[in-house]
Amino acid sequence: MVQFNFSERTIKAKVVYYGPAQSGKTTNLEQIHRLTDPAANNRLISLNTAQDRTLFFDLLPFSLGAVSGYDFKIQLYTVPGQVQYNATRRVVLAGADAVVFVADARRSMLKENQAAFENMKVNLLANRLVPEKVPLVLQYNKQDLPDVMAAVELNKTLNPWNRPAVGAVAMQGKGVIEVFVAVVQDMLSAIAVKYNLKEKGLDPASVPQVVKEAFAEVMKNAAAAAVAPPTLVEGEAQAPPPRAAKVVVSQQTDSLHAAPPQTGADTGLVSEELLHRSLRSNVELAEALAGMVREMNLGLGHILSQAEVLMVMREDAVDKRQAALVAIQQEATRLRKVIQQLGEPAASGEDPLKSTRPMGSVPAAAPARAVAAPPRAAAQAAANGGLHALLSDVLGGAQEALDAQEVSVDLRVPATTGLPSCPPLALRQALAGAVEGLVTSALPGTQLSLRCERKPVLLKGRDGEVKRDFLMLALAHTGNLSPDDQQRVMQGTDAGPLGQASRLFREMGGFIRFAPLPGGALETRVFLPVA
Repeated sequence: MVQFNFSERTIKAKVVYYGPAQSGKTTNLEQIHRLTDPAANNRLISLNTAQDRTLFFDLLPFSLGAVSGYDFKIQLYTVPGQVQYNATRRVVLAGADAVVFVADARRSMLKENQAAFENMKVNLLANRLVPEKVPLVLQYNKQDLPDVMAAVELNKTLNPWNRPAVGAVAMQGKGVIEVFVAVVQDMLSAIAVKYNLKEKGLDPASVPQVVKEAFAEVMKNAAAAAVAPPTLVEGEAQAPPPRAAKVVVSQQTDSLHAAPPQTGADTGLVSEELLHRSLRSNVELAEALAGMVREMNLGLGHILSQAEVLMVMREDAVDKRQAALVAIQQEATRLRKVIQQLGEPAASGEDPLKSTRPMGSVPAAAPARAVAAPPRAAAQAAANGGLHALLSDVLGGAQEALDAQEVSVDLRVPATTGLPSCPPLALRQALAGAVEGLVTSALPGTQLSLRCERKPVLLKGRDGEVKRDFLMLALAHTGNLSPDDQQRVMQGTDAGPLGQASRLFREMGGFIRFAPLPGGALETRVFLPVA
């Protein structure tokens, strides 16, 4: 699910590499990492089995740089190819903004390719994503092997919507960046159209050329760095091509205890929810680890450069030596703070892994302070106190924005109110987005009032009408939320924090509605499922 931050002009999107087992999904990410990040400022994060098979996912954070004034960041994921991990594939696919289907082009793998493609469509639908509308690029990999099917044949069986398809030899880096560029172009165009970004400076018609220009240097380097087929010397074994450096977060055997093989659709909601929580936890760990690795690389590079200055400096240059020592000490302090603050983003509203200093400058020393609880633990602690405690925690995190708008809060939720049937961390994130969106649109000097009640709702489905109980959280406010804005929020197409919150509520089985109040005020009503 694409995330926007218009104040910082950043866009963060998710691309998932899908396909049968050992078709080359992880190899694609390794080659993208090798070709686009030769300095290894980032790391490819993998959760593998002991046999180096993908268990949960691979994650590669990638920054495209400035695109029409936006800093465009992409999270690249792979899914496990083994059929017993279908539930894991479905969870990794959730919120995908685009998909690359990596097919093994050998004729002997045709059935596996078809099964994986059909499985992808089923899992997209399970995540409320329409397969025909999701940006999709196909890669026909392993073109260097015998018995390869022609592109025309593969298109007949795997490309019903006539999407871009590229032949590749991922182990040699051929066709890897071309596929990546194609999927980014399609994805960013779709995002620009869906969220009407033309008025914000991102014209969908210009996206292909903008992306092409952004990748121009990478494409040039990729062409030069593509690995030529190795020459075999009689009597010598063929050496495998070099693999990109990566961090393995977890190694287990194939009889994994953390994620037992899924045997069918009757695995139950409980096991699915546990898997979702486990995977979300690992995604958070991987993203935090990737950011920390980047910061450590930058910081250590700065320290080493100052150390080299000290080594060549004359003994009598006291002031310059002292300045270098201070720079080293300050950078070491910053790195220690980065490690200590890994758990603080949800509590402080800031990303401790995001460097705030310009490249090459000396960071200012920060005073030591207590380490806050990790976001998951903080959310769980607030959740244990019920909805009132969770809302108090959310409002505390939004205090700076409330003060800036001079908006007061009237929290009328009873302290004894229990939580809805939603994961506490996801619920906190969605509520924080809703409060942020409403505060941003609120008129200065007004009041935000929160109340709740249990409400039966009549839902229409395939089997007729069904009555279900929901916990309705009503947020009354006076602001500039037009009917068009309300419609976009309810449809999940709004690009702001309230739209993101709406999409999160929908993922948890809830929804948002709006009701006018006397005096021109508006009540945003969040309906959340209860047991």
